[in-house]
Amino acid sequence: MSVPSTRERRFVLQLLPIAQGDGWGFTLAETIGERVQPVARVSPTQAVCYRRAVVHAVVASGYQPTAISPRRCRPFNLAQAPGVRLALTVAAAAPITRPARRQVITEAIGALTAEEALYWYAQSIGPTGNRALRALRLLLADD
Repeated sequence: MSVPSTRERRFVLQLLPIAQGDGWGFTLAETIGERVQPVARVSPTQAVCYRRAVVHAVVASGYQPTAISPRRCRPFNLAQAPGVRLALTVAAAAPITRPARRQVITEAIGALTAEEALYWYAQSIGPTGNRALRALRLLLADD
């Protein structure tokens, strides 16, 4: 795993375990240098939908898949590309209620190139972010 520069965009993924069982939610925050910007907070009941995206982001950042555990206390330091993809997945799929449509959107975001994912992420955090996310959902889910 490479050492990030102080100006490189990184993401911090912190797992939030539930009191009993093996479930967990998570928080995702964007860091640029010393600045930390919260991106998403996902409850354990909602996190089930994003488990595959979380595993892909963690593995793409150089961690072992077995590192994902509700007993993990240290956060994951995600690289820019997998962090952007996870943040975009959570933002785009959060308001979707139909599981089949949510799955199509999350799989399509996983298939985007790094440049496409970064473009859509930049559009979604801007002043017209909701419109950009709606456009992305319409583009990715052909129904």
